[in-house]
Amino acid sequence: MNYPQEYGRLSTMQSPDAVAAAVGRNVRALRQQRRMTIDALAAAAGVSRGTVIQIETARGNPSIGTLVALAAALRVGVASLVGGDAEPRVVVRRDAEAARLWSSAAGSSAVFRIGTDPPDVVELWDWTLQPGDGFDGEAHPMGTQEVLSVLSGRLDLCVGATNQQLTEGDTVMFQAHAPHRYSSVGDVPVRFVMVVLQPGDAGLVPPTSIAEAETPPD
Repeated sequence: MNYPQEYGRLSTMQSPDAVAAAVGRNVRALRQQRRMTIDALAAAAGVSRGTVIQIETARGNPSIGTLVALAAALRVGVASLVGGDAEPRVVVRRDAEAARLWSSAAGSSAVFRIGTDPPDVVELWDWTLQPGDGFDGEAHPMGTQEVLSVLSGRLDLCVGATNQQLTEGDTVMFQAHAPHRYSSVGDVPVRFVMVVLQPGDAGLVPPTSIAEAETPPD
């Protein structure tokens, strides 16, 4: 399975170039604060030296997997890599500042709305899956939980051997240390919000892979 390769296109949201610039600036600043060389960061994140250089110079849009790995190596949350300055008590992330970190050929998308830094990580995602589309997620560290609430459409959720069908207004919470899949059911898109809860004692181990959405048959 391969990681998604690039951010989707943005309209009113933060542009891909702006996201790449923010990620590059934040990765470089955090690396220097921790007195890490490029080689040291690459080794800690499990990516190539060239990948780190491309990201720091905003010459490429990293995949979700790469962002998670870099955040783990730098001991921050994904929010610190894609965002700007944070207020100490109240942090407002405007719609135009949200980062679309995944999209599929069918038009599905995952938008990272906001999140916290470790030790206790909380992330808010806004998902839209087109009819027949789906997304596979690998197991998260033990102790991680996800909470999903369906805003419109119908969602099929598979967690390990358990399968649940959710409709508008339904909410589910599950332990995410098993592989899981979200699928759109029916002939209209499904939209849902997702909160990822990862306590500090769950560690910051990135998933081994995040599969791209399957392209629905013609």
